[in-house]
Amino acid sequence: MNTTIIDKILIHMLDTEHNQVIYSDEFIDLEHSSTEYYDKKIEKCLTNTSIKELVTGSEHHLLQASREMIEDDEKFMNHSKIISQEIFEISKRIEEMPNSNLLFIECKVDGEKMMLIIKLNYKLIPISVIEEVDGKQVIRFSSQQCLPPKTTNVEEAILINVDKNTISLIEKRFMIDGKPGYYLNEQYIKGEPKLSDKQKLSIVNKVVKKVDSEYNVFEGDPSAVVKKEMIELVMDHKPIKPMEVAKKVVANDYNASEEVEVIMKDLGIQEDDEIVNIPISLEKMSRCKLVLDDDRTIELNVEDYLNKENMSTTIDESGFTTITLNNIKEIKIK
Repeated sequence: MNTTIIDKILIHMLDTEHNQVIYSDEFIDLEHSSTEYYDKKIEKCLTNTSIKELVTGSEHHLLQASREMIEDDEKFMNHSKIISQEIFEISKRIEEMPNSNLLFIECKVDGEKMMLIIKLNYKLIPISVIEEVDGKQVIRFSSQQCLPPKTTNVEEAILINVDKNTISLIEKRFMIDGKPGYYLNEQYIKGEPKLSDKQKLSIVNKVVKKVDSEYNVFEGDPSAVVKKEMIELVMDHKPIKPMEVAKKVVANDYNASEEVEVIMKDLGIQEDDEIVNIPISLEKMSRCKLVLDDDRTIELNVEDYLNKENMSTTIDESGFTTITLNNIKEIKIK
């Protein structure tokens, strides 16, 4: 978990429904107001597995603006209004873009100064309406735009690390010119995206499977070994480096290890790249599913699967496999 200290929050509204930006002239009172909603949204933003770091120039306008915003409140106000107007001009041209709020958050994350711009897209929720029609009381349902619940993932955000001079991004797809696509980076930030944590993990699994299919390093699916290696790194509080994990998984075969490194680099993974936010929970990572050819599914502990504990397999003369589960005390249906 990140240690986050909030210094200030300012909120503006992008009212696409009425084609206007509604500006706030005061910061949120962090001392006397409840910060639970803001805290949760910041957490959801920082732990999002789809965060992509962007390659931009060191003098990108968002980096310059962020550096000035932390200098004094007036610059914070001015730049936040300019950025809100710029994002509004782009987003209002996109089909079905809902109303939204932009949260400008100056904070420290693990001691590093950051500016978070979190875009909260309103959601349509049903509400009960009581009204009088021709002297008779009528109760009906209607839809109303409301802020997303605090527990839902952040769909769009710009994360600016002022100390490291980097810009990262969380994007949502919208219908653009009749086709699903992204707009925030392509039309506004215009940086070169790096791989997200989710993409890095996907590449590790795909590359290991591909190489294993050629060199037959493992009996069974090597993705279970990837899970095991990642669990050990998490439990030991060590950084998760995709290249290191993939090479270690096939380390028993020198040629396979060399092939993994070549493919990983071709796909944009470097030695120092890390997975910061693991896309799946530790509990899910410790389990694996055996999906049979008739769509039956058996779920096992990863260690049991790899060590063939409490289970065994046999293949008959016709090539059919029998799976036997051992040491079962009780069977429950869920």
